[in-house]
Formats: sequence, C-alpha cells, structure tokens
Amino acid sequence: MKKIHLVIFLLMSYISVGQNLTVISGGSITIPKDSYVFVGGDFTNTAGTVTLHSDSDEFSSLLVSGAASGDITYNRYVNVVGDGEWDLIGAPVSGMAFSSLITDTNIATNGSFYAVGSYDNTADTWTNATDATTGNLQLGQGYQMATTSGGTLSFTGAIADGDQTVTITNSDAANSGAGRRWNLIANPFASYLNGNSIADGTNNFLTVNTAAIDDNFEALYGWKADGTGYEIYNNSSTATHIAPGQGFFVAAAGSGENQTITLTKAMQTVTGVDDFVAARSSASYELVLDMYSDAIKVDDTKFYFKEGLTLGLDPGYDAGAFNQSSGLSSRLVEQDNGVGMGINAMPVDVLSNVIVPLTIEQEAGIALKIQIANSTIPEDINVYLEDAMENTFTLLTNESFELLTQTALSGMGRFFIHFTSSTLSTDTAGSTSLLTAYKGKGNAYISVEGLQQFSEPAQLTLYNVLGIKILSKNIQNPSQKEMLSTIGMKTGVYILKVQAENIVFTKKLAIEREHHMKNTENTPNGTNDISRKEALKKMGKYAALTALGTFMILNPKKAQAESTPPDPGW
Repeated sequence: MKKIHLVIFLLMSYISVGQNLTVISGGSITIPKDSYVFVGGDFTNTAGTVTLHSDSDEFSSLLVSGAASGDITYNRYVNVVGDGEWDLIGAPVSGMAFSSLITDTNIATNGSFYAVGSYDNTADTWTNATDATTGNLQLGQGYQMATTSGGTLSFTGAIADGDQTVTITNSDAANSGAGRRWNLIANPFASYLNGNSIADGTNNFLTVNTAAIDDNFEALYGWKADGTGYEIYNNSSTATHIAPGQGFFVAAAGSGENQTITLTKAMQTVTGVDDFVAARSSASYELVLDMYSDAIKVDDTKFYFKEGLTLGLDPGYDAGAFNQSSGLSSRLVEQDNGVGMGINAMPVDVLSNVIVPLTIEQEAGIALKIQIANSTIPEDINVYLEDAMENTFTLLTNESFELLTQTALSGMGRFFIHFTSSTLSTDTAGSTSLLTAYKGKGNAYISVEGLQQFSEPAQLTLYNVLGIKILSKNIQNPSQKEMLSTIGMKTGVYILKVQAENIVFTKKLAIEREHHMKNTENTPNGTNDISRKEALKKMGKYAALTALGTFMILNPKKAQAESTPPDPGW
C-alpha cells in the first residue's frame, strides 16, 4: 500500500486517509478542536510533531484503523479548580509520565500537592500526586484533575494501539455494602468511544462490558462540569460518546471479585458531542424531577418510557443513583430490590396508569421542593406527587410540591409519582400502599420499608407456601426500615404479611440459599448470567427486553452499590 509522507500539514479539518500515514522528520500535523483525522491504514510518526486540541465542549480525534507508532501530543481541556469543579480525566496516550504532568504550568496546586489524583475504592480515598510521585499514568485509569484557570493539559505519548483492558474491583468481599465497588476508568484513545447502544448497536462500552458491571448500575457515571454531582448515561440516554481521555465511574459486578473492562478499537468513532456536560434523552418520553432544599438544587431523578422495557429491572436502561443516600430517587415498580434508581425506565403502554414510589432523604426543618425540570410527556397525561401521610396530590404539571419538614425524611413509603390520564384527588386515598418489602443481600434477611408512617404497632408474619407460620415479629415503635432474618430457612417461596393500623400488605418472596447461589456464581460470570447475555446478543437488545423478566428469574441479582466515593477535590 502506498504511503503518504507529510512534510508539513498545519491545519486539518475532517480528513480521511484511506492509506498509511507517515509523518517524517520536520513534518507537522495540527488537528483543531472541532476536527478529526481518520487513518484507514497504519500511522507512523518518525520524528515529526502531531498535536490535537480541545476546549470545554469540542475535542479533536485521531483514529487509526491499523497499527500505530510514534508519539502524539493531546492538549486536553481540564476544568478549573474550585468547589467540586474538577474533571475526571485519563491519559489519551500511553507512556505519559506523572513528572511531565505535574510540571505543566496549567496544573493546579495546593501546598505540596498537585491536582491530579487517583481513587482507591478499598480505602475510599483520593491520593493526589506530589513531587515524589513517579511512573506513568495508567492507560484506561481515570484521575481527578483540575487546572488553574480552565485550560488544557498536555499529554504526550504513543497512541493506544489495539484493544485495552482495565481491571476493576469490588472491594466488598462480604457483600455487606460497607466496601466499595465503584471504579474510576477513562477512555484511553485519542478519539471518541461509542458509549451506549444508541451510539452503536454492537460496538459500544455498555454492550461489550455488560457482564463486568452491576446490573443495578449498568451505566456510566460522569462528574458534572459544575461540580453538583454525577450524571448517569446508559441506553435510555441519547447517543452517548465518550470524549478522548474522559473519565467516569462504573460499579463492578460480583462480590469481592475482580472484573475486566475492555475498551476496543471497534468502539472508536471520530466525532462526539462533549465530555459529559449534560445528559440528553432518546427515550420516547422523558420526565426529569428536581429536588430543592432551602431553594438550593440538591438532586434530580429521571423517568423514561420506551417500547420493549419492563416495570422491573432492565439492565442498561434502569440505573441506580450514584449515591444511594442522595436526596431524591425512585424505586422499581416491580421486583423492587431496595435500590434507589437515578434512571427509572418503563414501557410506554403504562404511561397513562402507573404509580412509582419515591425515595426522599431530607433533614428536619428544611424547606423541600420538588418540581418538573424537563418533560416530553404528552399533555393529556397528568403527573401527580402523592404525599400518602398528608393525603395530598400535587399536580406537578401545574405547580411544584413544597413541604417544610417537621421530622427527617428517609427511605420510601410516603411519596409516590402518579402518571395518569385521570384527575386525582384526596378521594383516591388508600389506593397506594405505604409499604414495600424485598430480599436483602445474600438472601440473609427480608427488609420492610414504610412502617415509620404508622403510629400504632405493626405485626410482621412470614408463612411458607403451605400457609404454615414460620416466624412473627411485633414492632412497637415502627422505624423506617425493619428486617426479618432468614438465616436457617430453606430455599423456597414465602409469603410476608404486614399488618399496621388498617393496612394489610402481603408479598411473595423467593429465598435462595447460599449453596444454590454458588452453583451459579462459580461459573465464569455465572452460567445463568451468560445465558441472559448471550440471549440478548442473539435476539437483539430491544427484542429481548420483552422476555427479560424470564431471564431475570434465572439470573441472581448482583448486589447493590451502596457506598459512594467522595466528590472530586482536595
């Protein structure tokens, strides 16, 4: 194949080279922030200079289809140091030394520390670089970074050649929720990556790595540029592209296990939108709720309605909130497993008649406000927020819900979102159960939530399928969450009955003993999990979703990621 030798090539814009590309001594390529170069063959930089540029929302790309050798320099935009206004960044080249990064004139400093640090999910700490830090930035690993004034940092090294792998860990060996399963990784390429199935049906990050990521958190969690928290990106979002060097968190599957994340050359694409500045939905319908505490926005949660989804867990479409103790989230309508959802994706056909439980965390004595931030819901659909304790329905499409909390709010059971074509009033009281129940980690207990709404004692009774009472518990002073131990119980189906005041609540729960679970989980990725993943690939993601409930019965749920890394910063 004929080679193209460049002596000097100053400004390029949207260039596709179908042949090999060689930059000789004295040659120069500069790729502006809004441009890309695609090389269909091999790329070689013998002794020239190749420089890529970016700003806060435009990132150049160099995509090499064949083999690549020689260094490039990527001037990568990094947010200004401030109150949470950091970036999650990885090196878009290999062989970049810490010593080169910390001597960059744009890197922020604080005493002897430099604004580049790694996250240790075992110790739950950020460790920032000092003058004593040696070695290279690890390809595919994410770091917190910040600049003095919101400029670029220069990364010089070789183009990442071939597929890249990153080991992620779940440090919670006991599956207790006290450890950390969050891992900070990054795009190692000098080009965008397809992040979800909307960007590319096959060669995208979520599809390739579905087995390595916790089903309840199958998404990319990117730090917002304004420092207000994490944005969730999954298959419910629009076409998501991961910018060169962009970092993000993922939750490792399993319990105390290592998983492998693969970032393939096939995922690469030459263009994208930005670096996780904002999430944009491709759902058929979308509703976003914002929560304010004393007039300050503290959280939000999203509801999507899309063909082919279920009311239960649809991995890759539903996604748990990054912080399970955050202010506002929702719960699955069916098969609730105690995870607060940051994205709750449901089928379109329930839009006119579905009730979704909300989880609200709020201290006492604070003015709470919840309002619609964005909606593409049809105008004939009413969206109500129900306060079951106060027996009120607020039409959110007309006004916000406001409450001065007298006591602290925690968990679910009091607040619900109604999507309905009807008009609701206090006459609808009693239509919503204040209670929910689900199996805890390792099938070791049953958790019951919502009992704090009752002033009288509550009675919890568990029966087997023959109607024989297994255990009973009388709760004199009901709290937000009560637990019934299932240790010693045989594998089987049980019926939980809860009586509180004039409410009778029942739920069927299947208890699976540990040795049964091990038979599944000791196979690579879990035999049943492989079956589900293979079925999704063979049938197509959307087509398979209609049968997802069946597959989920065979696939033990991966444990929830309850703990949250500290926000980026000093």
